[in-house]
Amino acid sequence: MNNTPKLFKISLTKLLLIIFFSFVIVLHVSADDGLYERGIELVEQKQYEKALKAFELGAKTGDLNAMTALGIMYITGVGVIQNDKKGFKYVQDAANKSHPKAQYTLGAIYYLGAGVSADFNKAFSWISLSAEQGYSDAQHNLAQMYEAGEGVSKDFKKAYEYYLKAARSGNLDSQIKVAQMYQEGIGVMKNLEKSAYWLKKIEESKAGN
Repeated sequence: MNNTPKLFKISLTKLLLIIFFSFVIVLHVSADDGLYERGIELVEQKQYEKALKAFELGAKTGDLNAMTALGIMYITGVGVIQNDKKGFKYVQDAANKSHPKAQYTLGAIYYLGAGVSADFNKAFSWISLSAEQGYSDAQHNLAQMYEAGEGVSKDFKKAYEYYLKAARSGNLDSQIKVAQMYQEGIGVMKNLEKSAYWLKKIEESKAGN
């Protein structure tokens, strides 16, 4: 197996922190009042040790958001002594209960081999489960795995289909890929009009950021 990641081209710590902080931004507005929300507020204030305590208490109540956040903190060593095994267990438990962010995170862990042996097949399986729940980052990475033939047979048509799903959810990287695929006829029939449509969407997405 090629041990040089093609999809996750940054360090595991940085990747998981990105996942975690996107988790904060996306879920903060919709989270119910409670320990998880308090933990998010503390993370935003960079009071990581206090955030860890809030997530630990939330995890004990079965809060899957708190379990996933706690697992990421242990794996990255943010606010706590790094413990891959403990962090993996929290993420795995949440993933086994069909939490899409946890499933995606677990896929990334298997892809990179963080505290476990790198396994593209398991990475593909977990990222697939997250993608099927509509999580756009997972859809984008699943498309990349189909395009690269990692953990699955190379399939440009499938890659296009998942890039399109993520693009429709507003994923900028996927919008760029869809525009390119229409322009070059990769995985889909060449269509410059549709490519132009997505190029316009890309500009709109960039303007909205």
